[in-house]
Amino acid sequence: MRFINITTRPWSILGLFLFAAVLFSGCGDDDDDDDPTVTPVEDGLYIVGDASAFGSPSLNGNFSIARNEVFNGDYNSGAIAENDRPELLEAFAAISSTGSFTVRQINGSTTTDWGFGGDLAVIPASSEADGPQVDFQRGSLVAGGSAITVPADGLYHIILDTEAAVLVVTPVAYWGVIGAATPGGWSSDTQLPSTGFSTSGMTFQATDIAMTLADYKFRHSGGWKINIDENFDNGAGVDPGIKVNTNFGGSPDMLVPGGDNISNTVTGFYTVSMDWTPGEGFAVTLTKTDDLPTFDYSNTNLGLIGAGLTVNGVAYTWDEGEDYQSSTPAVNGNIYTWNYTDVEVNTSGGGFKVREDGMWANINFGYTGVTMAGSAAADFETNGDGNFVPLVDGAVYNFTLEIDGATDLRTFTAEPA
Repeated sequence: MRFINITTRPWSILGLFLFAAVLFSGCGDDDDDDDPTVTPVEDGLYIVGDASAFGSPSLNGNFSIARNEVFNGDYNSGAIAENDRPELLEAFAAISSTGSFTVRQINGSTTTDWGFGGDLAVIPASSEADGPQVDFQRGSLVAGGSAITVPADGLYHIILDTEAAVLVVTPVAYWGVIGAATPGGWSSDTQLPSTGFSTSGMTFQATDIAMTLADYKFRHSGGWKINIDENFDNGAGVDPGIKVNTNFGGSPDMLVPGGDNISNTVTGFYTVSMDWTPGEGFAVTLTKTDDLPTFDYSNTNLGLIGAGLTVNGVAYTWDEGEDYQSSTPAVNGNIYTWNYTDVEVNTSGGGFKVREDGMWANINFGYTGVTMAGSAAADFETNGDGNFVPLVDGAVYNFTLEIDGATDLRTFTAEPA
């Protein structure tokens, strides 16, 4: 399964005018197989240096327009275009700890190398909310600045913003899968470590990962985003800040930075691979290697959680430590059944999910993890988080959740109370 990489000819940088065009490069046999050091004819920003695969500017080492993570919801809904902020650019590249590289700007016959200014700092791992669990470099983006070096061989996520004049270099310590479909739930990654370093391409892979019928995402280095400038003014009435996603949603065939949760539709043990190739980007392969064993849910407490529930006239919250109407199931062979009666819902809280024992690290799933049934099934839809999202404000329902322990098939039946 392949990710279609988006490459661009970057826009203006610090007052110099560049033209941007988004090019979609597929994953079949095409020009990406050419010599990676061939100099392109178009203007743009490129990774160049003996620490990389590129001794001169190459389309395989150029920068792409990145999403500002602050507005993920607007991107996912289509309210703003993917190239909404052309000043924010990113690239992934395999970089050696021997040698250095710069960000080279080609503007007609003029060449300018950009690097770090004198304020370069190493940001400690885990020091920023939802940030990478690895040390990374951040500093001013300066013409003629210091050449960039890295402490260890590896794949790096290189980000710059030409308006904020900030450059960030972050190691990809590992890729991981995270979410209700994965062993660690939404609390911890199941890591896909690197299989080895090469400037011509890298693979991150793990085997025997148990995947259930629920949602998940890919992310690197244990974080959701990288902070570029948390105080940047995005205009009146909108949230401040510039941040870049370190996670992929969407689907395995079409990964989207910061995209909606991915729904796993077939349970089993999987070998999961994330392959990166210069000029092609990332390709994900999920190979089922075995069935999951029959699961015994007899002692599993499952309840409802979310601000889309109304309990005693007050909206529930996502932070409740106790799930609503949590109980163990009725058991009939491999079929386990939970009942939730007289449940009032609202349309303003973002919906709800099913959760085990009040903890997100345990079993949890929503609309995308079940088969909907019942006469009121059409009263619900989903969102980018895979929640059950009510469409009728103030309605009251009886819900039945049925799980087949042999197949992990989950049926959620909604009937008017």
